[in-house]
Amino acid sequence: MVIKLLDGAPRTWPTNGFPPLRSARSPNATPDRDIADDLRKQLSKNILDPVELPSAAADPLARLTLTDFGTPAEPRVHVPDWNATTIAAVVRPKTDAGVFVNLRAAAAALKQWKPAAMQATRADWEAANAAKAELKLDDAALGRGSVVYRRWCMQCHGPTGAGDGAHAFEMNPMPRDYRQGIFKFITAYPKPDPKQPKKGLGASGKPRRADLKHTIRKGLEGSMMPGFPTLTESELDDLVSYVIHLAVRGETEFATTARALQPTEDDPDPTGLDLVWLFDQNLLFVLCNWGIAAHSEIPIPPENVRTDDDRLLSAMRGYKFYNSAEFGCAACHVNFGREPQLKWDMWGGVVQPRNLPLGVYRGGRQGKDLYARLYGGIYPSGMTAFHNTLTTGPSYFDRPDKLWNVVHFLQALSDPYARQRLQNPATLAKFKERLKADNDTFLDDLNGVKLDP
Repeated sequence: MVIKLLDGAPRTWPTNGFPPLRSARSPNATPDRDIADDLRKQLSKNILDPVELPSAAADPLARLTLTDFGTPAEPRVHVPDWNATTIAAVVRPKTDAGVFVNLRAAAAALKQWKPAAMQATRADWEAANAAKAELKLDDAALGRGSVVYRRWCMQCHGPTGAGDGAHAFEMNPMPRDYRQGIFKFITAYPKPDPKQPKKGLGASGKPRRADLKHTIRKGLEGSMMPGFPTLTESELDDLVSYVIHLAVRGETEFATTARALQPTEDDPDPTGLDLVWLFDQNLLFVLCNWGIAAHSEIPIPPENVRTDDDRLLSAMRGYKFYNSAEFGCAACHVNFGREPQLKWDMWGGVVQPRNLPLGVYRGGRQGKDLYARLYGGIYPSGMTAFHNTLTTGPSYFDRPDKLWNVVHFLQALSDPYARQRLQNPATLAKFKERLKADNDTFLDDLNGVKLDP
């Protein structure tokens, strides 16, 4: 399991059927020994092996997961009531100790427990219950969604959402693994609050329900993920609930396993009721973060280009921003992405920056889709978020913000006719003349746009 973005960069694409983590687990049985060696050097640092979890933690963790999340036939998301949460957070009685020993331990724990900590836990508990309701994680919806998932999705994404279904190893890229609770193509960007500590693994990379609906309904262009346009709205709604259930289940288990494998001074022995509290706390954090993402929709302003010339002028501005130090797009998308620059993603998979002239965007090619990718980045792939670059000129309608400029450039880059116009010296001269009255000189240092190979 990958707990941090991996160091270095992959030297080659993995062989089909041998995802990198599988090669690292069995270095003598993979054709990708170089990948296996690179990853094994990062064990205990960026990669943890859940097999190393002692049975004293592994067995109770499996029972907790079953208790709180149920089975595919009877799925649920069970948030412990407030009394049980309080006992787990404060008292944590030892089952192998006597009554008086536990009473003395409880009295000592209550003396050390600060009211502020209790208030924070109460706030998390209330936020988690509110998120559960808003995300439609009730038993009835999950039961219906489980049926739809097993009918249409399990063959690729697997029974637990691990991306390890019967057909998964035949695909490249492999199906999404939901268990870290992160997704690529989303329209949520929860801005960090410096006054609030990060809860668990954080809210970054979590989608809104609308994002999951869009992906399921439309599919992902350029991948093996098909669209499902024939699902009814109620089926789609229930299926989204079940996918979120698998993600919440997986991330709670993932975060608890990671902490149990790397205990800290706060939880030096995550077993017994210490493990119960760690699991319950992670469940609260995960639901809280999904709730935060649900209310962090990326604001996408109108394009504000009236004519084809306006759009082309915006694209020329976008070309300059694309190559600027402020954006630095060309550092990853070398030769506009035509030259592969392999990178690791948060799942331990191999990805490369998009080949932009092809115009194939898995998250959608419409302007609003590209704007969202630029605004919030693609967190699991390490793509930078550019929301801090938003600026507007004296006339908002004449000068859209920088992100729309880059979006228009990307759209022009994949259009042969627009690309030809961008490279035409007469077009550049025309726009220089047009902007002369506004004393706008931003085109003066564009000495011929070169977009073709």
